[in-house]
Amino acid sequence: MLAGTLATAIAAENKWLLLIAGYLFWRIFKLRQRKVLLISTLVAVGLALLTGYFIHWVGAHTLRNVQAGTWRIVVYPDEVRHNGSLVFFTAHYPGARQKDTAMVRARTPEELSRFTRSKLPTVWQVTGDRQPIIPATNDNQFDTQRYYNQRRICNELRIKEVKTVRPLRRYNIAVSCHVIRRQLITFFNRMPRPLAGYCQQLIIGEQTQDNGELMENAKRLGIIHLFCISGMHVVLLVTLVRMAANYLWLDLELVNWCLLFFLPAYLIIGGGSVSLIRAVIMMELILGHRILKIDALDGWAISLLIGMAWNPYLLLNLGGQLTYLLSLVLHVINPQIGNFKRCWWLSLVSLPSILANVYEVHWLSFFASFVMIPFFSVVIFPLVMVSAVTYDCVPLVGQFANEVLIFFQHSLSTVGQIPGMIPFGKPPLFWSLTFFILTLWLLERPSFKKYGYLLVAYLVCFTAIHLPLTGEVTFVDIGQGDSILVRTPLNRRVMLIDTGGKLNFKQPQWARVTVHSDGAKRATINYLKSRGITTIDTIYLSHHDADHIGYLPTFLKEMRVRKIAVPAGMEDQTQLIKRLNDGHFTGQLRGVTDRNQVDPELRILHPFNRGDGKNEDSMALTGNFGGQSFIFTGDLDRQGERAILQRYPGLRTDVLKLGHHGSRTASDPQFLDAIRPQIGIISAGRFNRYHHPNDDVVEELKCRNIKPLSTQQYGMIKYNYRGQSGKWQTKLRGDEIKWTLPSSLSN
Repeated sequence: MLAGTLATAIAAENKWLLLIAGYLFWRIFKLRQRKVLLISTLVAVGLALLTGYFIHWVGAHTLRNVQAGTWRIVVYPDEVRHNGSLVFFTAHYPGARQKDTAMVRARTPEELSRFTRSKLPTVWQVTGDRQPIIPATNDNQFDTQRYYNQRRICNELRIKEVKTVRPLRRYNIAVSCHVIRRQLITFFNRMPRPLAGYCQQLIIGEQTQDNGELMENAKRLGIIHLFCISGMHVVLLVTLVRMAANYLWLDLELVNWCLLFFLPAYLIIGGGSVSLIRAVIMMELILGHRILKIDALDGWAISLLIGMAWNPYLLLNLGGQLTYLLSLVLHVINPQIGNFKRCWWLSLVSLPSILANVYEVHWLSFFASFVMIPFFSVVIFPLVMVSAVTYDCVPLVGQFANEVLIFFQHSLSTVGQIPGMIPFGKPPLFWSLTFFILTLWLLERPSFKKYGYLLVAYLVCFTAIHLPLTGEVTFVDIGQGDSILVRTPLNRRVMLIDTGGKLNFKQPQWARVTVHSDGAKRATINYLKSRGITTIDTIYLSHHDADHIGYLPTFLKEMRVRKIAVPAGMEDQTQLIKRLNDGHFTGQLRGVTDRNQVDPELRILHPFNRGDGKNEDSMALTGNFGGQSFIFTGDLDRQGERAILQRYPGLRTDVLKLGHHGSRTASDPQFLDAIRPQIGIISAGRFNRYHHPNDDVVEELKCRNIKPLSTQQYGMIKYNYRGQSGKWQTKLRGDEIKWTLPSSLSN
């Protein structure tokens, strides 16, 4: 535990974890056993050095700029995925330990088939650009860069042209495992749904679209740990092999040695998930028990050390936290206690990690765990394993299992729709550690007094998250679009200016996207939930362009929205009504002009009359927050800006959200001279096809000593305030992704 905490503190660069590591070292020192102290110190220092080396290795292999060239890469068949015409895979470089995540766009159906149909490893000759992986650009957003770094992938390869595709001639054991995994994927795909998805996820670690709803409901009900603690399929697999060997009168000692060599290969075939790594290591230790002479708790410790040595970020992920934490609890609690108490402790111990990663929990979580844990271990896992083994010769078993899984998913979905989700928010690390320590203290010797302390800690943290003393104006990095959160202290009012959205271009049938990525869920909604916010008082939609209102249905489904305000004339448009119906909106819809007021914190400057919701009809808003005045202009053009000056000649501001993402159609020099902003916020997407922001516009800002802050460069941009003072905060420093910026921002 000391070594794991110290390594995690170094990987996360967190001082609180260093304090915990110091406390654990002090506890070991107080044992006054030199041998224990020496071994613990050596192990902790060794793992810390390995962590430092891993971080250095990642930094040394991460590119700083785009690198164009011709590359020879090896592609394993089980790693190829496609969504529409985009093909994704891992590119392995022959003769090097390095690999990249790669992407290529197929131009014809034949080319798509050529890239995805191979069942054997292939060697590709390609031209394209290698570039660093963009980190998370919004607070509490999924960090793609860290996700790939854990897998020793530091860069991405964007392929422009595939010149040749040839079969790989030489195989080793690892490559053969990838071939077997592809064969299993093909075999499982022949099975009915959802059995195929369960076989792929539970046996070979393949996440499929079929199981998306299952995982969503598992998260809602707080039983996601069922997919983390269980190396149940490893235990069941070994048990079945030993039973078959016993039936065939084979030497069990020889079978154990064969399993010792087979299980590492199964790590590759099974996808190498965190829970699988732990389960395989634990099973290896169990099989080698007679040689190693260790007990179960020592086996857990060794599996943690090996896992941390392989992946120093292991305990920074929900899967890693749950798989090791809950397996530890199962080892230390009294094995004689009933299932009810065991479920209670597993739910209580997992709660801090779930809140820190999912931000909410259902009140039925404990009861769902109590029912589902035995159902998973006794019914689901055995059925899936037996169906996978017997499907070819006895398909009736698989058909029966499929009906059981359909019933299971339907039941889970029904329970998941029951109201009762508690929007806790994301506890700061200090509070998460406090919950964890108090829970372990309670687990050691339960009492009503200790339960009281734990309950008070949760209530204090919940109150601090839901009634913050500060307010904020946050410009979310939503890509090519706008999404601005305005929140007053104590969450008295929560307002959103535009939702962002993705521009969809017509594609032929074969190239149509099947899995849609929702930027609102990934960025804005995820951030709102991390702050414990589930209700938005007003959504202001500046105009009808998709990059400003496209994600509206997602907000209406995920959040409670009381009011929606749009420029007068837009409220009757079919496009808007369809989005409202898609999101089942039941609140108030208002078309407004500058003569209306929706919220006291924001004043409407434009439009003056009814319009069609076009750029020139954009809603412009102004408000004062924390001693700073803000103007938000949507996509208002220069003519509209000059019209505002004529209507409000004394208008001034400190912060201007530039119109139309920094385009030349907005930010009129006369308008800038009149309102005299100190900061100009640009919300635009990286690599956008419109080349926003315009170089001339940025130059105009600099000539007037207006500081340009772009979401392209700084990610999420926040102004946190309290009373009449506040401070600016950005997700990125500004130099991390310099290679993605237009010349006007990168010089």
